[in-house]
Amino acid sequence: MKNLIVTVSLVCIAGITQAFAHPAGNDPVKKQEFAKKFAGAENVKWISLADGYEKVAFTLGGTRAEAYFNSDGEFLGTVRNMLYTQLPLLVMQTVSNRFTDATIIEVREINNSEGTNYRVILEHKDKKYNVRLNTLGEITEQQKEKIKK
Repeated sequence: MKNLIVTVSLVCIAGITQAFAHPAGNDPVKKQEFAKKFAGAENVKWISLADGYEKVAFTLGGTRAEAYFNSDGEFLGTVRNMLYTQLPLLVMQTVSNRFTDATIIEVREINNSEGTNYRVILEHKDKKYNVRLNTLGEITEQQKEKIKK
């Protein structure tokens, strides 16, 4: 189950889910669960993903977020965009110490059964880094690729 949740998070972070998405059906179990967890959500858009997963893109309190459900209607977690300055201090400290002079491209908060994690994508010189950190600022995963110019 842990690998499944991590995989779903990575697919979301990679941003490829939109390319394969199509409108979701009307599953009352998922919709009821979503309404209960995210009362007041606006601009709600349901999108079916591969293997029966569904993504719900929405705005809550002025912040864009996404929620994920499996084919049984079980809530898997959320992902939301953040500003770098909204990160916990320990996470900001690790990023700024480890990646001095890097340009922050994207920051996302991931909440699931594993807890809260942060995905930071940044560029430094000719490399792009995709870094996952826990709430204590510890790097739990890091991918590096050379930027093609």
